[in-house]
Amino acid sequence: MNIKQIKRKVLLLGDGAVGKTSLIKKFVTDKFSDDYITTIGTKITKKDLLYNTSEGEITLTLMIWDILGQKGYKSIQSSSYKGAEGAMIVCDLTRKETLASMVEYWIPEMRKVIGEVPIIFVGNKCDLIDERQISADELAGTAQQYGCQSFVSSAKTGENVESIFNALGEKVIEGGKPSQASNIIQKEEITNLTGVTDQIINEFCDSFGDRETGMAMIRQQFTAAGVDVKAPEKQALLVAVEKLALVEAGFKDDFAVKSTLAKRKRLIEQHG
Repeated sequence: MNIKQIKRKVLLLGDGAVGKTSLIKKFVTDKFSDDYITTIGTKITKKDLLYNTSEGEITLTLMIWDILGQKGYKSIQSSSYKGAEGAMIVCDLTRKETLASMVEYWIPEMRKVIGEVPIIFVGNKCDLIDERQISADELAGTAQQYGCQSFVSSAKTGENVESIFNALGEKVIEGGKPSQASNIIQKEEITNLTGVTDQIINEFCDSFGDRETGMAMIRQQFTAAGVDVKAPEKQALLVAVEKLALVEAGFKDDFAVKSTLAKRKRLIEQHG
């Protein structure tokens, strides 16, 4: 019997430190770490799932895009949304403001780019019972406003981790291809070093051509330069753009490398 194979891009969205990366790690490797590592840009993880449907067995390759959870990086985030066919929106049950962010920031920004796609609402860190600020009913009520399922989960204990990804997989199989809301990414006005960092990352990945590899290069060079995307500082950014220029020397001519580096330094100096 032939097994149909399909691939779907899905997004993992939510504020920083809600546990998105930990959920992916638990789902894919069955491991958990208490260490918090900020996702720089986007990180893509693949996982194959098998479903029995009315049309027979389907192998679904989920391309899970873990999106930077810091606000102010709209260029990176918007570019990463394109082509997605579903999303998991995650809040931290111990921080009430992360639920509000789902409604006020993540869903509206995503829909500007890809319109309405299947969404799963997840309240993570359900193991921290004494610290909980969001109830399962409150999460479910928010999800119902969008006609969506909701789950509470724990990346630490593994509670509902398989269920949330399997549920999202089912939704994207049923949902088919999304209609793009807009093919135009609105350029944000740069007012601070977060905006500068956002532009540098996005433009580097665009010029590199392969966005996934470009993001890996960004992570490597930003980490080496000591850039903290939560609060980027001038000196670390100046080191980072020098390192990116060395990478770009491998695929750009000398004039383009030098002019791009000069432009980036001017932006950093202007807003630093």
